Amino acid sequence: MKSFSIVIALTVCVFFIGCFMATACGNLSKKDANEAFLKEHPTYTIVFSDTGEGWEGVVNYHFDFKKPHDEKIYQEVMTFEKQGDGTWRITGRWNPKMDEKD
Repeated sequence: MKSFSIVIALTVCVFFIGCFMATACGNLSKKDANEAFLKEHPTYTIVFSDTGEGWEGVVNYHFDFKKPHDEKIYQEVMTFEKQGDGTWRITGRWNPKMDEKD
């Protein structure tokens, strides 16, 4: 009975590791998200970027950035949607309520 429990536990672990790897490999990379942002705003400087909320095939990417000759930090969120060919397309964008950051 003890060996059966070990086999079940290992099977569950392998399953979850497989699920994690399958979803992680298909995610939008930070590099690709930053490149998409800078393609639209080539003169801006990204000071922070990271994923936020999302679900399978859709991710909201949060950017904190500076505009040229301006020390204020701005924010923008871009929604990326995974296409059938595996590429990511920007399908939405918005600016969260701005509070000046130190």
